[in-house]
Amino acid sequence: MHLIAPTHGERFVALLNEHYPTWREARVELNELQLGAQAWKE
Repeated sequence: MHLIAPTHGERFVALLNEHYPTWREARVELNELQLGAQAWKE
C-alpha cells in the first residue's frame, strides 16, 4: 500500500478497506505486541 499511497492518508485507508478489509483487527493485534527486544537471561 505504501508504494501507492506513502502516507496514512485517505487514499491509504481506502486501499486498505478495499484490499484488506480486516486491517483494523490486525492493527489492534499488532499494537498489543511489545516492540522492544527482551534481554536474554542466562
